[in-house]
Amino acid sequence: MTLLLGRLSPRMSREPLSDSGRARRGVSEPFRWVDADTATRRRPVAAAVYDCVRLVVVRDGSVILTGGIGTRPVSAGAVVLVAPGVLFGYTPEGRATVTTVLLDTDYLIDAFFWQHLDLFADQQMARDLAVRLYPDRLQVLRVGERVVERLAPVLDDLITVTAGEPGAAGFFRLQVLVSEVLGVVAPHVRAAPGVPMPTPRGPCADVPRWRVFFPAPVKVAETTVLMRADLARRWRLPDLAAHACLSVSQYARVFRHAYGLTPVTYLTMLRARETARLLRESDLGVLAIYQQAGWGQRSHAAVAFRRYYGTTPSGYRRHGPATASVLGPGVTVAVPAAERGNGCAPTY
Repeated sequence: MTLLLGRLSPRMSREPLSDSGRARRGVSEPFRWVDADTATRRRPVAAAVYDCVRLVVVRDGSVILTGGIGTRPVSAGAVVLVAPGVLFGYTPEGRATVTTVLLDTDYLIDAFFWQHLDLFADQQMARDLAVRLYPDRLQVLRVGERVVERLAPVLDDLITVTAGEPGAAGFFRLQVLVSEVLGVVAPHVRAAPGVPMPTPRGPCADVPRWRVFFPAPVKVAETTVLMRADLARRWRLPDLAAHACLSVSQYARVFRHAYGLTPVTYLTMLRARETARLLRESDLGVLAIYQQAGWGQRSHAAVAFRRYYGTTPSGYRRHGPATASVLGPGVTVAVPAAERGNGCAPTY
């Protein structure tokens, strides 16, 4: 997905090409997880829909918001939070200076997940909670003119960095700048009342829940290398413990301290990841993939894979992860649960 700001600046004023147009011209649009620009405008900005989260910061003057949300005035010191899939534009009242930041939804979900790591078993759980916790598809956040003035240098730096070529070189700098912006905006975002939060330290899935950075003995670490190197083997705890020169109970305890997972859960995670990789990168049938990934029973493989990826292996191969959509990744975060199944978001 390429995050374009339409006519917000000359460098992004080009019309997006169709897939056939890209093929004819040999154009390959780079992936951007964040984009930003500032413009001083007198003319209306036409309402448009994007598959990303938009932060519209009114730095000077005032604007009238337009689009599917009706019309409402917003003055300097406000930040408009626009969810994916929302028709949104604005009309300056005289002249207004506005900074628009576009953020990939999956990136924000990952940030939400790591922010509340003690509550979530995986990113899908974080996504589901975000849908319930933030059902409003547009919020006007009154952060204040002084706060926006202090934020201005950060926004300007963000625009400078995103103006360069995307890639790994500027990732951490972008990460810092985006975090500073979100640190100012996030406290003002309104959550829906009465949404129950998950119980801390729920069942562990892909990412360790109880990470304490406990050092792993060399022999215990070697067992993870053995498992990765031969997933098709029917690994038994006594064999792994013997390699580590420990009893089964000692090995399980030390392994869990070091990796945050039991050896069995760790091996299941590796097999689920390998299954997903083969589904993406090969034409093998599902049963052949199960065998290559080391699953003993088809039913166990299907249940474990669905637990990690939220969909069946065949569904993953057809549509990608459970959060994928024909409208783009992460679009379901902007769609309340009551609206799913009506074409706004995929269901599995």
